[in-house]
Amino acid sequence: MEKAYKNIAFFFLAVTIIVFVGFYNTYFVFFPHFEGFVILHHVHGLVMILWIIILIIQPILINNRKCKWHSLVGKLSYFLMPIIVISMMLAYQRSFVNSVSEYGPVHSQSLSMLFLPLTDVLPFAIFYILAIINKRKVPIHMRFMISTAVVLVGAGLGRIFAIWLSFDFINSVFASVAVMAIVFVGLIVYDISIKKFSDNRSFLTALVIFSIPNLLLLFIPYTHWWQTLVEALAN
Repeated sequence: MEKAYKNIAFFFLAVTIIVFVGFYNTYFVFFPHFEGFVILHHVHGLVMILWIIILIIQPILINNRKCKWHSLVGKLSYFLMPIIVISMMLAYQRSFVNSVSEYGPVHSQSLSMLFLPLTDVLPFAIFYILAIINKRKVPIHMRFMISTAVVLVGAGLGRIFAIWLSFDFINSVFASVAVMAIVFVGLIVYDISIKKFSDNRSFLTALVIFSIPNLLLLFIPYTHWWQTLVEALAN
């Protein structure tokens, strides 16, 4: 692992804290009975926790020259990642169903929500795929794995803005997107400062992949053609 990133586990630990704080009032505070929750919530929470654990322990294994264990844990992610993506999609589906029950099946707010998986599930999956494709190119592999954590923190940030800071739903989404974009920019600046950017522009690639759907979020969800399309799909 690059010397400049030998302590990256602390970055992942910070992501863990943000996610925990974000989900505390909506999930963890209900421990141990979790009244009103369904199995999907627990499965989704479990697989996301496992992913965070993987992110934390992988650099520790590399720093301690436990390459075989690092490889084994990496292979376990092949099975975990599809479950994570499916659980994320199902969580969005449940949110849509709840929105329909509140606003009605053809309400623009409900239909606009169907764009949201493109803003986090899609980049998250792409970053993982790029990391696996480049698993033998360690600097690239590491940066795309870090990028999955940046996307992951968005769910916690959004809830912190909405619940702890009383932002409305739309503003909490845009605020969390802005913070994640700033983190990507910060990582790019860091690579420039350690003279790695000229050889490895993975964080710039990640920023572009992340930014495209999140910029489109400003324009597409309430357009007539999108609302018509997703209403047909929803029906």
